[in-house]
Amino acid sequence: MRIASSLTNRIFIASTLLSTLSLGLAFVFANARASDEVEADLQHGLTEAAAMVDQHRAYRTDMFTRMARMVADLPKLRASVDTNDPPTVQRVIDEYRETINVDVLIVTDPKGRVLGSSGRDTTALPYQPEAADDTDEFSTFLPHARGVLQIVSVPMLLEPEPVQVLGRVTVGFFMDDGLAHQFKGLTDSEVAFAAGGKIVASSLGPESHQALVGVLGARTPTPITLLDQEYVALARPMRADDAGTGPITVTMRSRTERMRFLNALRQGLVAALVVAVLLSTLLSYAVARTMTRPLAAVTHAMRDVSATGDLTRKVPVRTRVWDDADARLLATAFNTLTESIGRFQREAAQKERLSSLGRLSTVIAHEIRNPLMIIRASLSSLRREHVSATDRIDAVSDIDQETKRLNTLVSDVLDFAKPIRFELAPADLNELCRASAAAAWAGQAEPDVQFELDATMPAATTDAERLRTALVNILTNARYAVQAAHATASSNDSRPSPGAARAIAVATAVQPGVIVRTTHRAERASIVVQDRGTGISADDLAHIFDPYFTTRRAGTGLGLPIAKNIIEGLGGTITVTSRPGHGTEILIELPLSVTQSSAV
Repeated sequence: MRIASSLTNRIFIASTLLSTLSLGLAFVFANARASDEVEADLQHGLTEAAAMVDQHRAYRTDMFTRMARMVADLPKLRASVDTNDPPTVQRVIDEYRETINVDVLIVTDPKGRVLGSSGRDTTALPYQPEAADDTDEFSTFLPHARGVLQIVSVPMLLEPEPVQVLGRVTVGFFMDDGLAHQFKGLTDSEVAFAAGGKIVASSLGPESHQALVGVLGARTPTPITLLDQEYVALARPMRADDAGTGPITVTMRSRTERMRFLNALRQGLVAALVVAVLLSTLLSYAVARTMTRPLAAVTHAMRDVSATGDLTRKVPVRTRVWDDADARLLATAFNTLTESIGRFQREAAQKERLSSLGRLSTVIAHEIRNPLMIIRASLSSLRREHVSATDRIDAVSDIDQETKRLNTLVSDVLDFAKPIRFELAPADLNELCRASAAAAWAGQAEPDVQFELDATMPAATTDAERLRTALVNILTNARYAVQAAHATASSNDSRPSPGAARAIAVATAVQPGVIVRTTHRAERASIVVQDRGTGISADDLAHIFDPYFTTRRAGTGLGLPIAKNIIEGLGGTITVTSRPGHGTEILIELPLSVTQSSAV
């Protein structure tokens, strides 16, 4: 079948191509407009930032000029200058410089002799005051190792007429890295200061100085790469009448930062494009479904089957030319599927009935044997000629107890598919181990069991009868394993020498076939059942808890699965380790206190 023969495919292909083309053109247009807007915003923002830098610098110049005038008018400074004593003047200007917070403060006499200077780096100050009696105020810029030093000088005038010049007060402030960082915080732009054709301070650090030299001569925004980032830089002279040789302020804005926004916008547009294409695809399918009426019959049949479960519901398959090929294929596949499911359900129901009967008989045969053996042993004791009253009472008690156990077993079998219900009560785990061993060896010789029980074991809140059932199943398996090991040893050496027979007897007497050990720690108790039987191979060990898996000819494979369900239902765990020829160890860990809500 060709792809174009399906109406669904035709609508899907046409809608997808149309939406992809239209959305792609929209993406290209939006990306171009966004790029232009980002560039325009970058240029506009750079121009505004440069203007703000000039404004802040002019404001600082005006502020320090006012401060210089204020200091020149202070009576204390005038009096110290009038003494013409440099130490006296020095003490006064040291005090005033800290007050007005300037970098440099210099006071000279009318002849230009320095009476005192205070501030940082004044020793390397290239400024030499002129011996002039003019009353003009002036400002100049001086190159310095720290940056550009701006000097503001005002005269100290003695009035009234005729005006006399007592001296001159000069204040200075550095345009250094610190001021560049301040301007950066105010303008959200990088700032640098240049003098003498060199960059002397920058908010980007000394590593940017060499690269910034190339933009000093430009008076228009110029792209530049600094520290692996793209910037647009704008250089402006600090003096309006400067011909290009004086100090310069360089303002920079990061193109990389703006590109991050643009890239995020592009990613958003791409995501929108993908979502739109997906939505158009889904929409095309939705349109196709509304246009292909033969699919409505299939949909209606599916709904009927889902609501009623009637697998005999069939969809009519039509072969008319104008019917959609996909609809015919879907209707045929649906009819085949319902027929197959109906057949499988009938076969599965029959198998489940047979399997349930088999499981029920197996459970009864396995679980009823132990109580019957105890009842049989008790009846045997009652048949003896001379039976004491105590033995008779014990036997009758055993029969009554095992009869109740059989009744409980029958109830459990009838409720086999329901969750286990536990009856919780305080129980002595040590006594429970002894009773379980006695039940597991009922009708046999004396139990070949050694008990290593924790004398300090506290009472545990658990279902004693359920736990006894689990322990009896485990101990019974241990007994069979030990008996099989003894039988194997006897068959391998049917005629042992007297010395060997004596060694076997001594070993058997010293080492019991089964050891039951109990311990407790914190709020958990441990029960270990260790046997010296035949052991379990590694392949069989992975399946011992599978229902109906057994290696004994007379076994049912339900003992350990039942024990595991009981132990886990009481909130415990069971683990098995074994080596063929060396025996098996089963570790049961149980909480000492089980609540009804935690028992499953």
